[in-house]
Amino acid sequence: MTRLLRLPARIGSQIALLVVGIIGLLYLVLAATLILYAPRNRPGPPALETVAAITRLVAQLPVDTRPNAVDAANKADPRFRFALGQPGQAAALQAPGHFEIDPLAQRLGSGFRVTANPAAGGGGPPRQLSIVFPDGTGLNVELVPDAMGPPPPRPFSVLVIATIVLVGLNVGALTIWASRGITAPLARFASAAEEFSIDRDPSPLREEGPVEVRTAARALNRLRDRIHAMFADRTRMLAAISHDLRTPITRMRLRVEFIEDEALRGQFTRDLQHMDTMVQGALSYLRDANRREKHVAVDLSSLLQTVADEFSDMGHGIGYKGPRRVVVNGDAQQLERAVTNLAENAVRYGKDVSIRLREDAETFLIEVADDGPGIPEGDRHRLLEPFMRGDEARGRIGSEGFGLGLAIAQSIALAHGGSLTLHDNHPRGLLVRIALPRPKAP
Repeated sequence: MTRLLRLPARIGSQIALLVVGIIGLLYLVLAATLILYAPRNRPGPPALETVAAITRLVAQLPVDTRPNAVDAANKADPRFRFALGQPGQAAALQAPGHFEIDPLAQRLGSGFRVTANPAAGGGGPPRQLSIVFPDGTGLNVELVPDAMGPPPPRPFSVLVIATIVLVGLNVGALTIWASRGITAPLARFASAAEEFSIDRDPSPLREEGPVEVRTAARALNRLRDRIHAMFADRTRMLAAISHDLRTPITRMRLRVEFIEDEALRGQFTRDLQHMDTMVQGALSYLRDANRREKHVAVDLSSLLQTVADEFSDMGHGIGYKGPRRVVVNGDAQQLERAVTNLAENAVRYGKDVSIRLREDAETFLIEVADDGPGIPEGDRHRLLEPFMRGDEARGRIGSEGFGLGLAIAQSIALAHGGSLTLHDNHPRGLLVRIALPRPKAP
């Protein structure tokens, strides 16, 4: 049974099945309507039984007793008015609606002849019948409209409406079921492709749906695996190189101690310290890139205030502006590392530095602004890459950086589902903005 409910394998076949199914159900509605409303040879209304019975009774009575019988019939059934007499000149008409001549003639049997007199004014169904007895005499029957009441409703109208509603519901259900079967795998595929990131380790995309979608999902899973493997290999290679460099640096430090020229020894020592700091920065960046910590509730306001206080204690003019309490989901140590990197860059290039926290409907915005030289707009994207340093205007002010501060901060922002962007600070300087998503409501 489950196999019968499955959609065909290919998208084209699924769409064709959906169209054919809807058209078939619409034809079913049309056929049901035609069948239920088609004219059929129904027997006459129950009142004709009364007319036929009275007519046969009057015809069997002697002529002199017939008037009494007709008077009794008129009193017994107010729907009809019977009168004896020779039949009038009547056209043989089929009488739809109130009188049906053929069924009445069938009930009376052979020897009787039924004709209908046209209604007054020549319009509408006839209201008089003329019945000729076998002996040549006759009986006129006149309908009394007020005694009949309104005509009964058609018995099939409710059934037709119910059929149309039922088929309409089936069409809607079929459309929703088939549409979800076609579009849901495509939506999952698009969402997985959109959310793919090196900084996160998503679960494999389910390979289900039409053949084309399953093939694309399988290819995307293999592509993501290859990218992650390539990135991991690169990280391991760089980490190994950085780690191996520490051994010769340590040996060179020992040898520098034997240099008698104090000025030359100092230059070598500073260069070695510079190299060691660079290696430590590279190892830290690679370590952070592979870090996968569980996110918890973090008081972002308190974290930013702590970073500002630490720099103030070191003599830098830096302050915090923002709400007193804002909670996000994240890694407190990593977020502090990102803001600290931005603050270090800011105090290196500017004197007036501020850390601000703002919020809108969907995100929390962390802004670190300085009054330094700033960065040209054309260089901003490049400077977010590892080991990329700023232009000469910012580079001349401080030379101890290695171009990892912004890259590390951006990696941390991405790992939290956010982003890092560079902007102009007015009237001068650079503004670095980290956007973090608001926690989802439970």
